[in-house]
Amino acid sequence: MPVLTGVDVLDIQRYIFGSNRLRDVLAASWMVEHVTSLDALAQWGLTRGRILLAAGGNAVLQFDALDAADPTKAARNWTAAYTRWLQETAPGLEVAVAHHPYAANGLGRALQALQIKVAQRKLSRIPSAPQLGLSVTASCAITGLPAADLDQDIPVSRQIKQLRNRHQEAKDRWNPFRPVLPSPSPWTADFPIELDLMGRTHHHTSLVGVVHVDGNGVGRMIADWLQRQVDDGTNDETVWMKCGEWSRTLRDLGDTVLHALVVRVTGCLEEAGDHGNRYCALRGTPDELGFRLNDWHDDLLRRTTDDTVFLPLRPILLGGDDLTFVCDGRIALDLAVGALDEFGRHDIPHLGENGGTTRLTACAGVAMVKAHAPFHRSYELASGLCDSAKQARREANSPTSSWLDWHIGTTRPGETVATIRARQYGNGTLTMRPYPLPGSVARTQTWGWLDQELLGPGTGVAAGSNGFRGNDRWNESRNRVKQLGSLATDGKAEVQRQFRAWQASEHGVLAMPAALPDDGYLGSQTPLVDAIELIDLHLRLEMAPAVHSSAPVPAEDRSIPPGGEA
Repeated sequence: MPVLTGVDVLDIQRYIFGSNRLRDVLAASWMVEHVTSLDALAQWGLTRGRILLAAGGNAVLQFDALDAADPTKAARNWTAAYTRWLQETAPGLEVAVAHHPYAANGLGRALQALQIKVAQRKLSRIPSAPQLGLSVTASCAITGLPAADLDQDIPVSRQIKQLRNRHQEAKDRWNPFRPVLPSPSPWTADFPIELDLMGRTHHHTSLVGVVHVDGNGVGRMIADWLQRQVDDGTNDETVWMKCGEWSRTLRDLGDTVLHALVVRVTGCLEEAGDHGNRYCALRGTPDELGFRLNDWHDDLLRRTTDDTVFLPLRPILLGGDDLTFVCDGRIALDLAVGALDEFGRHDIPHLGENGGTTRLTACAGVAMVKAHAPFHRSYELASGLCDSAKQARREANSPTSSWLDWHIGTTRPGETVATIRARQYGNGTLTMRPYPLPGSVARTQTWGWLDQELLGPGTGVAAGSNGFRGNDRWNESRNRVKQLGSLATDGKAEVQRQFRAWQASEHGVLAMPAALPDDGYLGSQTPLVDAIELIDLHLRLEMAPAVHSSAPVPAEDRSIPPGGEA
C-alpha cells in the first residue's frame, strides 16, 4: 500500500536568527531551504518523481510501503537515513516526520490526514536533550552552546561552524535575483553581505528595516481545495497534477515579488557628482533623504574597488507567499508596499472558489531598528506587526485587502505589539496603524492617504498640497510640526487650541493636511504621530521612466507529475 510521508522543519526562526551576524543568518536561511530541496530529498532510493512538493521547510513524499523488503522503497528506511544525514549536515535543525498509508484514489483524503498527523507529531514529540559537551569548558561566542571549533580564534559551536562553511553557497543562492544594470552603466550591482554596506548613513546612527511579508489565508485556501478533492472523489493523478500546479505557482510568486523589489531599487539608481568624482545615488522624494552627497554627511551607496554597487536591500527568507528581507530604514515602507502590490497582480490556479483561479493579498510588518539590534528580536517584532496587520484585516472583514503595520525603534524583550501600543501610543489613540493599501477597503485613511496627502508631496498638482512635507507653511517650520506630535498626547483640545493660534498668526491661510479637523483627530484616534514619526525617515522611491533588468532565473521544479523522473 502506498504511503505519504510528511516532513516539517521545526523552529526555523530560532535556527535562522540564532546569530546576529548577517552572513550566519543568510547561511542558516540557505540551510533550511537546502535540507528540503530536491537534491537533499532525492537520496537513498527516493526519486524526484516521488516528491509531491518541497518548499518553505516542508515536504510531502510518496513511497511504495511503510516497510518493504527493498529498503529503497520503504518510508521508514528513508526517514532513518534522512534524519541521520540532517544531524550531520545541519546540527541544531530538527524535523517532525509522519507517515500515512492510503488506498487507490485516496490521495486527497490522505493529504488531509497527513497534515493532522504532522501537527500531532510536532505537539507530542519529546524535545531532544543531547549531552552537548560535558567536558567542554568554552562556550560558543555566538550561541552560548559548547564550543566545538575555532573560527578566526573565536570559539564557535558545531552549528555555527557548519554554517560558516556554507557562506559561499548561501551567497550564490541569490544570484538569480542579482540585477543587470543597463549599459553603459559603469557599475555592477550586488546584495550586501554586511549591514554596514546597506547604504545607511556612515558613522551616524541610522535605522535598518526588517520587513516580513506573508500571504493572507493560504493555509485555509489549501484546506478548502483538499476538501473539494475529497468531496468530488478526484482521482490521484489529477490531485497530484493540481497540487503541483498551485505549489509551483506559489513558489514562483515569491520569486516574482522579490524580483520586482530588486527592479524597483535598481530603477532608482542614478549617476551623480562632477566629472572628477562620479558616484551612484538613489532617486527618491524628499530629495534631502536620498542617498547622495550633501553638506553634513557621506550618504552614498557603498561600492567596492571594482565598482560593484551594493543595493540597500538584502533578501533573507523566501518561501512562496512568505518573504523576509532587510533594507535601509528609509526605503523599508516603500518596498513593503511594493511587495504587497506585486502580490495582488498574479493568479493562483485551483485555490479560488469552486476550484478557479484567485489572486492573493498579503500583509506586511516593518520593524525599523538600529543596525546592530539583535536579529531575532527584530524579526519577532516584524512578524508580530504582520500579525497585527492580519488581525486588522479580519476585523475590517475585508478579504480582498492588504494591510501594513510598522514600528520605529527597538523594544523590550518579549514585548508584544499590543503592549507597545498601550505603552507608547495611549492604547492606540495616538496611532491609526495598521493601514490598508488604497482601493481595497472603504476606509479613507489608507497608506496612500497617509503617504501622499498627510505627509506629501504627492503626485499631481493638488496631491499633498497641505501635507507636512508639501506645504511651505508646514515644511519651513519643522518645530511647529514636531510640536503637534507632542500636543496630540494631551488630547484634542490642546491640538485645536495651538492650531488656531498658529492659524491666527498666519492670517487664516494655514490648514490641517489631508482634510483633518482642527483638533487633528478622527474619532478617538489621530494619525498625526504616525506622520510625524515618518517625516524625516520615509523615502518614496522614484523609478526612472524606462527600467531594464534581467528576469529571475527559474528555480528548480519542486513538483513533478507521478511517474516522472529527474
